[in-house]
Amino acid sequence: MVWEQHVHIIVMITNLVERGRKKCDQYWPKEGSEHYGLIQVRLVHEEVLATYTIRKFAIRHMKVKCKKSGGGERILFQYHYTNWPDHGTPDHPLPVLSFVRKSAAANPEDAGPIIVHCSAGVGRTGTYIVLDAMLQHIRAKGRLNIWGFLKHIRTQRNFLVQTEEQYIFIHDALLEAIQSGDTNIPSGGVSRYIRMLQAPDNSQEKPQSWYLLSHQYKLITHFQPRDFNVVSAMKPVNREKNRSTDHLPMENGRVHLTPKPGVDGSDYINATWLMGHQRLREFIITQHPLPNTILDFWQMVWDHNAQTVVVLTAVDEDQGFPQFWPAQHDDFDSEHWKVRYLEEKLNSGLMTVEVAVQSLQDDYELPVRLIHAPSWPHTLPALTTTLSLVSLVSEAHTNYQNGPLIVVDRFGGTEAATFCSLTTLRSQMEFEQHLDTYMYCKLYHNRRPSIWTSQDDILFIYRAMESYIESEGSHSGSSSDMAGLNDPIITMPPVTTITPVAPLTPKAPPSPLPLSTPPSTPSAPALPTVSTPPSTCANGQVPSNGHAMLTGNGTIRVPPEGMEDTPQATEIPPV
Repeated sequence: MVWEQHVHIIVMITNLVERGRKKCDQYWPKEGSEHYGLIQVRLVHEEVLATYTIRKFAIRHMKVKCKKSGGGERILFQYHYTNWPDHGTPDHPLPVLSFVRKSAAANPEDAGPIIVHCSAGVGRTGTYIVLDAMLQHIRAKGRLNIWGFLKHIRTQRNFLVQTEEQYIFIHDALLEAIQSGDTNIPSGGVSRYIRMLQAPDNSQEKPQSWYLLSHQYKLITHFQPRDFNVVSAMKPVNREKNRSTDHLPMENGRVHLTPKPGVDGSDYINATWLMGHQRLREFIITQHPLPNTILDFWQMVWDHNAQTVVVLTAVDEDQGFPQFWPAQHDDFDSEHWKVRYLEEKLNSGLMTVEVAVQSLQDDYELPVRLIHAPSWPHTLPALTTTLSLVSLVSEAHTNYQNGPLIVVDRFGGTEAATFCSLTTLRSQMEFEQHLDTYMYCKLYHNRRPSIWTSQDDILFIYRAMESYIESEGSHSGSSSDMAGLNDPIITMPPVTTITPVAPLTPKAPPSPLPLSTPPSTPSAPALPTVSTPPSTCANGQVPSNGHAMLTGNGTIRVPPEGMEDTPQATEIPPV
C-alpha cells in the first residue's frame, strides 16, 4: 500500500505496548534493513523527541528496477506520537497541534496521501484527521464545522473519534489554535516577530504598546490552579516543606520520592517535572532546600538518578538559604546512602562542586556535579551572554543522559523556568531551525503556576534567543536531515466562524471564559524605533492583504480576500 499509493508520510499514534497490552506490531527495522514481502525497508535515521519520534526510511521494490517507472529508492518519514494514551487524550493540546502541523506540512505536494493509524484506527486516528482538516479549513475558508465533517468521515469509516473525551479535546485544541495562532516561528524571523509583538492596539483611544505580547502573556497564564491541583502540597504535614504557597507543584507534575512505610507525606518534595525538546521529563525545577528538606533533596537526586544540578541562588544562611551540599570532610548521611564531597573547582568563571551519592548497601555510587551560578541571569554583563551558562550546562550534561537536569532557584520560579525554557528553545532551534516560545512557556506555567510574573519574563526569553541566534549566525541552514520537515512561515487563520451543527434547540450555554482586555503590566524595555505595519495578526504575522481587525475575544484576525472594506466581528459561541 505504501509503495502503490506513493506515500511519503506515515503518522503513528500508538505505542507498541500500552498498559501491558500489545497494541501494534513493529513494522520497521530496528536497525539496518529488512524485507517485507517484495519491499525492502532500510532505517536511515531516528530522532527521539519529547512527545514524538521521527524515523527516516528508504524503501525499495525488489521487482521494479526501472527508475522511470518509479522503481528507484524512495524516502519515507514516520511521525510517531508517543504521548497519547489509548481511549484518552493528552494533557494539553499544544504539543498535539504542533505535531499535526509539522507532520501534515512534511508531505510533499506531489506525494500520495498521508497514512494515519493508531491501534484500532478509529479513536486517535479520527482525532488527528479532524484536527488536520479543521486547521486547513480555518486557513483556507475562515470557518469550521467539526460535527459535520466528523459525520461525513464516519460514513467512510465507522467509529472515528471514539470517545466523548476525544470529541471535547478536538474543540479545546481548535480553540487554542484560533486564540494563539501558529507560534512556531523560524529562527531567522525572531527579530521581526518581536517587532510584531510591539505593535499597539490601534482600536483603543490610547493605544497600548506591546499589546500582542500582553495578549500572549494572558493566554500563557490563563490556567489558575484549584485546591485539588495542589492537594499533596497543601497537606498539613507538607506545608512546612514549601518556601512559598505561590510556588507549588501541580499534582499531575510533581516529583515523587520513595515513600517511607507509615510516614505520611514522605513522598513529597516541592519540585516539578518539566518537558524539554528531547525528553518528556528532561528537567526538575525546585526551590532552594530548607534546612528540614536537604535530605529530601538528595533523596530526589538518588531516586531519579540526577547527575547535574544547576544552582541559581546564593548561599545565605541568615536569609534562610543554607548550603545544601557537603563541605570537605562533612558527609550527609541517610538511612540508605550518604553524600560525600569530592572536589571543587572553577570552570569558565563558575564554581562547580563534584560530590558522590554512595549506597550503604553495596558499592554503587552516583556522581553528581553542581554548577553554581548565583543571581543568574540578573548579574549578566550583556544579553548576549545569557545562553553561555545554558551552553556550558548542556555540554556538561551530555555525559549524563540517564537522569534529569535539576534546576534550583529560591522558590523554583522564574529564574529556573527561564533556564529550562532557553535550554529547550536552544535545542529546538538547532534541530529544526524554529522556536516555539509560547508553547513551552504555557506548558511550564500549567505545571507550575506563578513562574511567570509579567510579560517582561516572556520578552526576555524572546530577546535572549534573538541575541543567541544573531551571535551564532544561524539564520538559515539546518543541523539535521530532518530539519527541513517544518511547517510554513507563521500563518494566522482568517476570520473564523463556527457553523451551527444541531437542528435541535440547544440548552442555555455556560458563560464563556472572560477574555477581557489584558491588564496593564510593567513596561517592557524599549526597543529601537521601527516602522510597524498598520495591522498584524495575534501571532505577530502581517496579513498579506495588509488588513486586520480586532475581534471580541481580544485576538486579531485577517479578513478573507476581497472583504477588507467590510469587516464584521467574529461570532464564536461559548465553548
